[in-house]
Amino acid sequence: RRTLDAVRMARPTQLLLVADGPRDDRPDDPALVAATREVLDGVDWPCDVNRRYSDTTHGVEASVELGLDWVFSQVTDAIVFEDDCIADPSFFTFAEELLTRYRDDRRVWQISGNNFGIPETLFADSYAFTAWGSVWGWATWADRWHAHRAVFPRDYRATADAPGTAPVRTQPARPESATLVTASGKHHFNDAATSQDIISHGWDKHWWLTMMTEGGLAITPSRNLVENVGWGADATHGVTSERQDHPAQRIDFPLRHPAGVAVDVEVERDLELVLSRVGGRTARAARRLIRSPGARRVMRRIAY
Repeated sequence: RRTLDAVRMARPTQLLLVADGPRDDRPDDPALVAATREVLDGVDWPCDVNRRYSDTTHGVEASVELGLDWVFSQVTDAIVFEDDCIADPSFFTFAEELLTRYRDDRRVWQISGNNFGIPETLFADSYAFTAWGSVWGWATWADRWHAHRAVFPRDYRATADAPGTAPVRTQPARPESATLVTASGKHHFNDAATSQDIISHGWDKHWWLTMMTEGGLAITPSRNLVENVGWGADATHGVTSERQDHPAQRIDFPLRHPAGVAVDVEVERDLELVLSRVGGRTARAARRLIRSPGARRVMRRIAY
């Protein structure tokens, strides 16, 4: 409901809705799915609404990938939200302006709304170019998505020889791109490139791997424009702890654009450290022992 409320404030003229079906082993799911779809019926502004609703469950991987295939069969660009991502109104203007500015620049593949709390002091402009970016509220173009699916064409029609849920690439990913700036970041994406684990390395990692392999970049905003609220005991795919995301803020206009399209090393370094600080025994132990956020930042820069 909060996600739709944020979209309502932007009043888009076209809305494409993708929804998975109830899981067979969850007796509460049919009622929850019905309640969710009832919320989505609350579009009360002039808008062309198209729906891709499933009667059965496909899981997050198939729902996102096949759902975006459907979206980009109809439109040339889109702003994308999952159900737990709440946007500040300024994100829609931010995304729309940058979708237009970089439409024909194939060096840019993604516009992120969430910046994982990277300090604004690291940014010289309203946004920076990075090797990857959050998909907690994001935007892209159909041609970039189609380019990704051309080299990562899993369609989930499982066979004995090629299970549809396993990562399948027509050419190897090359995440050792010079755009990655930390040892931990390079290790993480090299692991993702060869792993069959679609839980730890899901659809978003494979999207980013294609970006890196093709020389594409993401845009990361200097302020957090989209808040992920999908935490807590009832989380489905997110972390079930009481973790909280950074609140969504307004970004100032007119935007200050970087002088060139190239990775911002300082912002990229901090972004890659997100991969290190959210998991692993070392990260968990450090959070218990080092309470000061400033001290944690210093230690991360030393360690990674």
